[in-house]
Amino acid sequence: MVKTILIVDHESNLTSALRFLLEQSGFRVALANSGNQAEAAMAEAAPDVALVNTTLPDRNGYDLCQRLLQGSGPMGLPILMLTSHSLEVEREKAFSLGATDFIVKPFDPAAILGRIRSLASGAA
Repeated sequence: MVKTILIVDHESNLTSALRFLLEQSGFRVALANSGNQAEAAMAEAAPDVALVNTTLPDRNGYDLCQRLLQGSGPMGLPILMLTSHSLEVEREKAFSLGATDFIVKPFDPAAILGRIRSLASGAA
């Protein structure tokens, strides 16, 4: 069964690269470049994992993470937060709001692929 990954990020270069990497690895990919688009994509794409940037044009990714976990997303949706901030407080905030994993940009493609595979398989 093909797993669907929702990427929520406004950086088109990053989303294009992630989409290519994930599709080449056998995943289906849905894209959203804002929090509002992400909420709309949840019902349409029914993702197995969401990658959410902490900084979005219409709201912060932390708020979106919390919203996705409080009713507009499936129960237990694994969320991998993406950020360019490496402060420990950012990591703690993400986990306190229900994120499953956290990765700082720039990241190694093999590392993020491994994390996504683990989340998609339910091993996280």
